[in-house]
Amino acid sequence: MRVTKKWWFLMVAVPIIGLCVQAVFWQLDRAKEKTALLAQLQVGEGVVSNRSELRALDPDQSAYRIALPVVRTDDPLFLLDNRVYERVVGYEVFGWVRPVDGTERMLVNFGWVAGASSRAQLPSVELPETLELQGRWVGLTESYLMGQASAERFDGLTRVQSLDGIAGQADIPGIFLAEGVLSQDARGPEPRLGPATHYGYAVQWSLLALVLTGLTGWMFRRGFVA
Repeated sequence: MRVTKKWWFLMVAVPIIGLCVQAVFWQLDRAKEKTALLAQLQVGEGVVSNRSELRALDPDQSAYRIALPVVRTDDPLFLLDNRVYERVVGYEVFGWVRPVDGTERMLVNFGWVAGASSRAQLPSVELPETLELQGRWVGLTESYLMGQASAERFDGLTRVQSLDGIAGQADIPGIFLAEGVLSQDARGPEPRLGPATHYGYAVQWSLLALVLTGLTGWMFRRGFVA
């Protein structure tokens, strides 16, 4: 049986249209996820300013403002790799602290630093031993846990690829995002692309699917044969 050109075109076009439709739904799902994440990062009312309020932090609720005196522990700092800020590759600096009047381990994102000129070196990071932790507390998101930590230890610092196996050591869940400690404050799990961007991509894929569908129909109406 001879296969005409229109059937060859159909066999090629239909899977492509299907992929475009899948891409539309994927972008819509991503937009929904980003919307939920941004809602979770919205700071609620009140300020956590004493140790007794730490246990009330709920990762499933909104973020919280933090104003709490803390002391850094003796543990090495963790530099989370491949964190881009304004097109510059660098690290987010994480470390452990505890309240000045308590022993609860708290994981803090102190901010962002640019990477060194060589992968064999880590940037110099200087932090005070005692500080007033000003910033936000947010729940831990999957973006920080993807992949293995693959820790590489340097003098006083540890480079990691994720917080997998690290964040679970905290006595207080979630991450504290410090402000005013390093030259660039911690962004935390804020998405690089907002929901509007994903909606825009969904529109583009929808238009492509419509164009291909219309072109396929036009080919058949014209009786495009060999």
